[in-house]
Amino acid sequence: MIFKTIFKQIGRYFDVICFTLALVVGDCAAFTFGKGWGLLAVGLTLAIIGWLSEVIAGSKGGD
Repeated sequence: MIFKTIFKQIGRYFDVICFTLALVVGDCAAFTFGKGWGLLAVGLTLAIIGWLSEVIAGSKGGD
């Protein structure tokens, strides 16, 4: 019963977990091309996450 509850909670956030892991892997791959590309990728990742958090907050009516 406890595993069913745990998997149900993970299922709720599975898309967010996969999206975040994809961004991390993309950032790691960018660092293999060089430090400059890696830092650019990290900046882009943070901008995307910030923009998406604003979109989600706006759609829920929060501020």
